[in-house]
Amino acid sequence: MDSALWKEIKSGDKAAFKTVYQNCYQELYIFGFRVSADKEKVKDAIHEMFCEIWQKRNTINEVENIKSYLKTYLKRKLLKDLVNNHEAYEVSQFDNLEAGIQHSYEYLLIESQSSTLKKEKIYRALNHLTSSQREIIQLKFYDGLNYEQIAVLLNLKTRTVYNHVYEALVTLKRILKN
Repeated sequence: MDSALWKEIKSGDKAAFKTVYQNCYQELYIFGFRVSADKEKVKDAIHEMFCEIWQKRNTINEVENIKSYLKTYLKRKLLKDLVNNHEAYEVSQFDNLEAGIQHSYEYLLIESQSSTLKKEKIYRALNHLTSSQREIIQLKFYDGLNYEQIAVLLNLKTRTVYNHVYEALVTLKRILKN
């Protein structure tokens, strides 16, 4: 795709916009799936990206390579979402994207399924905790509160919060080990 198509989009040509969307969607989806194994997040990010481009079409810069621009835009959008959701990933994972290491679509689907199985196993393990342990684990690891903040919030002693977290982690480790 050439930059002339981009100029048509900037001038409000819906047919040109639709052409870019249709020609790039599948490749963007596969690319996005390498950044995030969450299929729905990738689909949403692509949709949001195209909506943002259409809304800002009058102010966006000229683009020489449309596919590269869209991939960069999508990668930044997905990484921003991962950071905002406090999902932990190592930088080396994203270096592979830049180096051009590509996995097959089948490999990515298998990785996604195994990730889903791991999440289900953790969810089942969390159900073995007491309600107070689950609440404290939620506040500590998902909401990002420190021990003192949790103690104040739940009207507990800090030492009690430490003990609950320790006991919960021992229980989780035992259940997940099996």
